[in-house]
Amino acid sequence: MPSPPFVCTAQKGNTMPEQALQVAFEIKTACDEISRRLLRWHWERKPGGHSLDALLEHIAARKQESPDYYDRMPDLTGKTSWQQLDTTLCMRVLLDPENDAARPLDLLGNTAHPSAARHACNAIRTARNEAAHAAVVADGAQAALLFNEAIEALEEGYAGTAFKENELAQYYREAEDYLSRCSEGKPLKVRQSSPQNAQQGKAAARTKPRNPRTVRSTKSTAGRQNTSARSRSTGTKQSRGTASRSKKQQTGGESRGALGIILAALVLGLIARAISMGLV
Repeated sequence: MPSPPFVCTAQKGNTMPEQALQVAFEIKTACDEISRRLLRWHWERKPGGHSLDALLEHIAARKQESPDYYDRMPDLTGKTSWQQLDTTLCMRVLLDPENDAARPLDLLGNTAHPSAARHACNAIRTARNEAAHAAVVADGAQAALLFNEAIEALEEGYAGTAFKENELAQYYREAEDYLSRCSEGKPLKVRQSSPQNAQQGKAAARTKPRNPRTVRSTKSTAGRQNTSARSRSTGTKQSRGTASRSKKQQTGGESRGALGIILAALVLGLIARAISMGLV
């Protein structure tokens, strides 16, 4: 008799609690939904055909060009709607490096913030994989934490484009619900992520655009400080120059006065000598 669906067994044989199992399943479903949304959004903005058939033809061509990368792909037989695509397939297309592609699409590179978009796709894929392979309660809690981080990355890469703010807000509420149901009143800690994801997160943070108002405010403040400093410097130099000129003028006046007295005394002396000699 087949076992019930979505029953995960821990390594020691303990059945995963139903609450954590349900959370893991919901996270997996949400990640598949987000992945389909992202792939379709990118696919419909590229040149050429935008149908599902065009996508399947592209995947078939890429499997011929890069069999190693497209190895272990889900079976595409009978795929007739976008709703049948999962995260594995969607992210394989979006994150395709296309090093050996005859006609590369560069789907993520055509966005406003390619690094943030790539980081978001990797975060969604990581959360989905954690949820899909959850076997114990800790795995469900880890999936909830990773999903919350994935929504943050999704906001950085796609807010106002592929996803509206109210849609992201709904995903945040779902993430909080997953965390609450998995925590059981205990604080959750994130396991160390892979170095690749950490580097991508740092790269996305570096490329994240700063608030224009903040930039303008910073520049304005710096400008005011520089102007003030220049004014103080100019004022100091002017004061020093004025004082120096005043001192020189004062010294020059005293010198001219002394010279006048000396000349007057000399003239008087000459007149007196001329009188004594009978010249006058």
